[in-house]
This record gives sequence, structure tokens and C-alpha cells, in this order.
Amino acid sequence: MNLFSSPIKIQVEVFAILLIVSFIFLLLVMINRALKKTDVYAKPKGLVLMALIYYKFMLQLTTDNMGKKAAKIYAPYIATVALFMVISNLSGLIGLAQPTANLSVTLSLALITWILIQSTKFRTQGYKAYFHGFIEPIPPFIIPNFFGTIAPLISMSMRLFGNITSGGTIMTLIYVFTQWSSSWFPVIGGFNFIGVVFAPILHFYFDVFSGFIQTYIFIMLTTIFVGNELPQE
Repeated sequence: MNLFSSPIKIQVEVFAILLIVSFIFLLLVMINRALKKTDVYAKPKGLVLMALIYYKFMLQLTTDNMGKKAAKIYAPYIATVALFMVISNLSGLIGLAQPTANLSVTLSLALITWILIQSTKFRTQGYKAYFHGFIEPIPPFIIPNFFGTIAPLISMSMRLFGNITSGGTIMTLIYVFTQWSSSWFPVIGGFNFIGVVFAPILHFYFDVFSGFIQTYIFIMLTTIFVGNELPQE
């Protein structure tokens, strides 16, 4: 068998991820430079103002669900994930493959959250109480307790993947239908003029609105699940 006859195929989402990560990196570099040049006594504006508003929102959200002490640790991660997810959810509008429409990506993001939940629980409860929790209140409950432990991993990854994928699928069907409807009109039938009229409104719901909502739900669940395992301040 010729090993070179079957080259490794890279999914298109990989290129989208590289572009999105590169964009975020450049954005952070620009914000860093802008902050260094900003007068601390002057009223923030432009890129600095947008960065401060975003940071304050994420810090407040994390503080509300995890407490001030934990927020200082987890807020940078939550803010970074939220930015990546929003851009990924909206990337289809500019012709890129949506990374969050790939189960491998959403599962990886949910896995990080799940590891944070388990590591926090393990650290706060200790290994003995952690493993003993699987047989509470009685040993036969080990099965439902086990599935209850992995439920956030499955639900968070499938929820994000399902909503983004279904939105893209629905929009594809709508474009096919409007193209078929447009073809019934002479002369201009070769152009999907019906889709041009209705698509922007539907894109706003299935891409923009849904993209922001799914991001908010994901980061909110992450902070709540991890916050529930932290000691109350």
C-alpha cells in the first residue's frame, strides 16, 4: 500500500480557526498598544473604551456567579472564550466555515469547562469526598451520579453545535427555496432576488441573534457550574 496515496485531509474549520485566532491576537495587540498610549486621566474612547466596556461586563458576569476572588482568575478565560465563540458564530456571514458548527470544536470547548468543574470540585472537596459523592446517598446511585457528572459535557457541546448547525442548515434551505421561487419569473429568474429581500432579516436571527445568545448561554453555564463548586464568599 502506498502511504502517500491517501493524504491527510484537513477540515475547513481548521483554517477558519486559524484566521479567527490570528484576528483575536492582532486585536489584543492593538488594544495593548492603545492602552499604553492612553492618558490615565483622560476619558477613554475608541478601541480603549470598547475594551474597557467588554472587560467590565465579563468581570461583572464572572463575579456575580463565582465571587470576586475567583473572578480575578477565571474572568480572562471567560472573556477570551466568549470573544472566540462570538466571532466563530458570526464567521459564516463573511463566507468562512463556522468552527462552532463542528462538533469537535464545541466538544473541546465544553471539555475545558467540564475539566474546570471537576478540578474545582476535587480541589474544594478533596479526593475522598469527591469519589464518595458518586455513591451518595446509596451505592446503587453510582450510575445516575456518573451520568449526572458527564451531563454538562454532553449538553453544552450538543446545544452549541445543534443551534449553530441548524441555523446554517435552515438558511441553506431558504436560499434553495428562494432560488427556486425566483426562477419562476422570466428575465430576472436567474437571479435570486427573493432571497436578497428576505435573507438579511433571517441572517440577523439565525446568525447574529442566535450567535450572541448561544455564546452568552455557554459562558453563563460555565461560570455557574464552576461557581457552584467554589466555597461561598
